[in-house]
Amino acid sequence: MNTDNINSWPFALFSAHIHRYLPLLPWQEHPALYQRWKSHHEPRPVESVLQWDIASLESLRNGTPRILVLFHLGMHAQIPQLLAEQGIQFDLLLDRKVFVRYRTLLADLLTAKAEQGDCYRFLMSDDPQVLLKARSTIRAGRHLLVFADGNSGTSDLIDRKAKIDFLAADLYVRKGIGLLSALLRTPILPVSHQMDGDKLHLIIAAAIGQRPDEQREHYVQRSMQQLYDFLGAEICAEPWRWECWGYLHALNCYKIMPPARNEMDQEGEENIRVALAEKYGVFNRKHFCYLLE
Repeated sequence: MNTDNINSWPFALFSAHIHRYLPLLPWQEHPALYQRWKSHHEPRPVESVLQWDIASLESLRNGTPRILVLFHLGMHAQIPQLLAEQGIQFDLLLDRKVFVRYRTLLADLLTAKAEQGDCYRFLMSDDPQVLLKARSTIRAGRHLLVFADGNSGTSDLIDRKAKIDFLAADLYVRKGIGLLSALLRTPILPVSHQMDGDKLHLIIAAAIGQRPDEQREHYVQRSMQQLYDFLGAEICAEPWRWECWGYLHALNCYKIMPPARNEMDQEGEENIRVALAEKYGVFNRKHFCYLLE
């Protein structure tokens, strides 16, 4: 194992996030977990050579349109490709920065499917007409594919987000998916995958939908909580699968109050020596505090 990363900011922040949400995991296990996380999220070809168990896709072939929700769990780029290859019709709603970053890859997918007579659209989350376009997607009988997490949206004000329980702490998440579901009157389907030997199983969870007499705000809160409950169940025993541990601090999704002086353990193992502006200091991974030496 390469221990050079242990005194780096990427490791320090990763470790602090792991402790916040999985505090029972011993500090000494964080370095190995960090290396496994890095390995799991190395770029891989979209057209994977792995075999997929796609039995769960039958519900998408025959059912009414849904909002399909993915998380960044390592195969999030491959799953849209898989769905398209299997003839599942959908439009992809994504952040413009992500679209620009993967423009060539996404354009290749669109061109390849258009040649087969299939129609796929990319909807931009910052488009003023995105709601109308999403409604047209559903009315045309296509699913809407979205990502619940990701490294965009850093400008979102935290007080406009939904505060939910996530693993051992709280998390502030964007409400867009729940609001879309309510406005479009379209249920949400969380989507994930699990490895079983040399085969990947596509997992499609139970639908999340608004109850007949449920107020919109209550439904938005409940649906986002259920989405992240699903994610928590997926990663609690395998935390390396979730990409976002590395940049949660950039997503503006938690509030941490500064500790009282007597709460700080100057000798605690949560302290880690890290350089800042070419000067070394100590970062406390429990309280997210930094003191220059």
